[in-house]
Amino acid sequence: MVWNYRFGGMILTGTLLLNGLCGAQALGEPMTVVTEHSPPGEYLDDSGRVTGPTAELVRELMRRAGEPGDIIMLPWARGYMMARKGPNVALFETARSEIREHQFKWVGPIKRITGGLFVRRQDDVSIETLDEARNLDGICAYRGSSGGQALKALGFNNLEQPTHSSQCLDMLMHGRVKAWMTSDIARMPLFEQTPYSDTDVRLAYATSTKDLYIAMSLDTPAATVARWQDILDQMKLDGTLAAYYRGTYPDDMIDALSQTVQ
Repeated sequence: MVWNYRFGGMILTGTLLLNGLCGAQALGEPMTVVTEHSPPGEYLDDSGRVTGPTAELVRELMRRAGEPGDIIMLPWARGYMMARKGPNVALFETARSEIREHQFKWVGPIKRITGGLFVRRQDDVSIETLDEARNLDGICAYRGSSGGQALKALGFNNLEQPTHSSQCLDMLMHGRVKAWMTSDIARMPLFEQTPYSDTDVRLAYATSTKDLYIAMSLDTPAATVARWQDILDQMKLDGTLAAYYRGTYPDDMIDALSQTVQ
């Protein structure tokens, strides 16, 4: 820059102001960050504050990114619609699918869920293919669950479908069914309400693995998406993600995410 002694101060001030405005435009307006009630990852504490390991991870990400505001909790359908329309909405945790790929901009993954057939650890049950599970003496999947619906659509006739997932755990542990259709994360809160431990069951056959992300509305500036992703990657590598997740989520999921920078 050529310094003009008469107008130099004005030129410098104007340049700094312009640079600041350009930076603000590049980073975009503050994000509205939305989640749903989905314990143990996201729930309201006694004061009405959104908390849980995943919520706290995202809150720390926001702090490092310099994002003002806080996380709000809404029903999933409403939050999803907000993120589809914008402006500047981030929704978590969102499964990234082929249908959704071009509906959002993505930051993550922040979680990984493995669904499948869980059995009692002491039982000598081996399942090599899904078709083999047709011969099991009962599979429990609570009524309305996506896993149960999928098995029903495949013509499984050995299904037990009670109203609540906790009933499936009870049926499994009492030997009334041989397998429980659930996920490694969805099953964990249920053990807090029973005398059983999550180590009492094991995954015998995995039917799906889904990575979950923060989905940002399409109007979100690319610089904002890149900044959030860079910060999240660093939080994985420096142990921050593991510190929030350890003790709540499966160790193998935590280790896989901590080594995955996408």
